[in-house]
Amino acid sequence: MKHLIYILLVLVIAGMSACKKTFLDQEPYGNAIQANTFYNTVDEASGATIACYKYIDFDDWWQTQWWKQVGGEAASDNEWIGINGGQGTAVQAAHYTLNAENDRIEAHWIEIYKSIYIFNATIEGIQKSQIDDPTKQKLIAEIKFLRAFQYFELVRNWGGIPLITKTLGPQENTYSRTSAADVYNFIKQDLNSAIGILPNKSQYSATDKFRVSKGAAQALLAKIDLYTEDWTGAQNLTGQIISSGEYNLETFFGNIWQTTNHNGPESIFEIQYQYSTQYPNLGNIFPTTSMPGTEGGWGYFTPTSDLENAFKSQADSVRLNWTIMRQGFSVAGDPANTSFNANPAQCKSARYNRKVYVPRGERTPNGRFSKDHIYLRLADVYLMNAEAAAMQQQSAQALQSMRAVRNRVGLTTDMTLTGWNLINAVRLERRLEMALEGDRLYDIRRWKDQSGQPVINSILGPNGSFVKYNTQQSKDPYETKNLNEPQNKGANFIAGTHNLWPIPSKEIIASNGKITQNPGY
Repeated sequence: MKHLIYILLVLVIAGMSACKKTFLDQEPYGNAIQANTFYNTVDEASGATIACYKYIDFDDWWQTQWWKQVGGEAASDNEWIGINGGQGTAVQAAHYTLNAENDRIEAHWIEIYKSIYIFNATIEGIQKSQIDDPTKQKLIAEIKFLRAFQYFELVRNWGGIPLITKTLGPQENTYSRTSAADVYNFIKQDLNSAIGILPNKSQYSATDKFRVSKGAAQALLAKIDLYTEDWTGAQNLTGQIISSGEYNLETFFGNIWQTTNHNGPESIFEIQYQYSTQYPNLGNIFPTTSMPGTEGGWGYFTPTSDLENAFKSQADSVRLNWTIMRQGFSVAGDPANTSFNANPAQCKSARYNRKVYVPRGERTPNGRFSKDHIYLRLADVYLMNAEAAAMQQQSAQALQSMRAVRNRVGLTTDMTLTGWNLINAVRLERRLEMALEGDRLYDIRRWKDQSGQPVINSILGPNGSFVKYNTQQSKDPYETKNLNEPQNKGANFIAGTHNLWPIPSKEIIASNGKITQNPGY
């Protein structure tokens, strides 16, 4: 409740508004919380820091969580938008028919920059405070991680973006785009600084386990090393996390997705949600958006039969059942749902995401739940380690890390794999383990094939494997008949253009042209 009070307090102080503006035209949200009177004590500074965590996801579906699913999964081969005839601008993004006026992209950009403003303001306020220096540096390190997290989200969506490291006044619109390489370097600097200061997860009290730890900063930095192809850096960092003893794989894959499993042994970084009868806007509404109307949901984001086939190709029944709920099948972990009704007439694939599902006996009256959003976990780290090792032709290490993940779900591992056979096996394993968690699009964008081309170029586009599967090969009884969402998803993908998203046109106009557009838009 103490954490809840701080979040509500800072919401009031910050004066957040739900109306849309460009990030260069925001009200000065941070002015009040920069006031000297707010940071006089450790409790106040710590409370402001705790409140910052909220702004990774914000508090409603349309701000950032929606785009993370549209962009991370529905614009890939893993997922459809799903519901027949809904959210046209989300369909445009997922099907690559969007332009720079797309409201989903615009909302994501604006909300992320709102959060960065708040993080910068809070850092500045704590820097000016009179609290003891070790506490001050630790709190700033937490916020630097959060800021790095958001800049990573920006750069992997849009490439070079405005890099803003201080609070801006209403008329300070002189920023242009910083190159992606320089943004990544800034993120790495912030994370390396944080790693040297943050405590281990085990050093936090039970009520503070959600806070950023050294391992979280290492894991995010390792992921960024993968994106920048620093294989040695990624392997070293992930090796340190694995050997630290701070984290353990859940013994059963389904445990990760239990609504009551907060900050579990596998979790490295997750955003907390708390349902409240007193404050009805608290709690995670995203699960409601991603369940069918028959379960009280909105019906969005339905997994593809192509993803289901990937699980079946490995005889991976455990992860299939805990990732995809299918029409007529029992729902894993919900004894009250023995025959899932996906409402096929209103659902592209008659499949839904089990990872965000809330069992019937745990639901709330208003569709907001105490179900956390896990962003970094140990299995992800094992697979990052396997990828980094495979890219350096260190087959034994790559196989060892991949086997640790596969063993949990009862799958054997071919320990003779080498070269591109091993690289592709690690990539497939990553698709299966991390399915629907928001990374698929960015993985296939960054991965290169044997000719050095982005993998996405061979999956999407008019001759892409996913497009050909859906338009020429698939016999799926739901996808091939529910055509309100076109079956040729991905056919409009243009290599060299759609490897990044368009900069929102309003941002370019507000900057007086200082912010330039990505090629092809």
